[in-house]
Amino acid sequence: MKIGYYVQGAADEAFVHGLADRWCPRAELAEGKFCGSSRESFRREISKALHDLRDNHNCDVLVVLTDSDAARWREVKRHEWQRMPEDCHHMSVFGVADRNIECWLALDREALAHELGCLADEIPNDNPSGFVKNRFEIGVRGKEREKAKNASNGLLPTCR
Repeated sequence: MKIGYYVQGAADEAFVHGLADRWCPRAELAEGKFCGSSRESFRREISKALHDLRDNHNCDVLVVLTDSDAARWREVKRHEWQRMPEDCHHMSVFGVADRNIECWLALDREALAHELGCLADEIPNDNPSGFVKNRFEIGVRGKEREKAKNASNGLLPTCR
């Protein structure tokens, strides 16, 4: 199986890799190309990226993951789902993290603290994003990005 993914940032990418390692460890992953840095460019490029993953990388499943940031996640989902190419709907998994993916990870504070090597009380309550990224060394490009993926993969098997 080949899973194509189109995500906004390195934390989202690490999350997708962790899910794949847990639930489909033999799957090959293909990264969708996102050249922009804003939500608008993410939306603008989604159709092209998914068609590329499906047609040129022969992906069986397409995963799209984005953050809602300060917006309501349902509104973000509705707006961004409209940008999804209809001919890819049947093979797509579409997720919108309420606020950001680091908030999802922090739902189980004890498990996250164990993976980060800290106390649960040290994880910020309001927005753990910067703290989690710093601890996992997420947000860096190139070779360091691989290190971040591997570091975050250990968290998912502990969450139930």
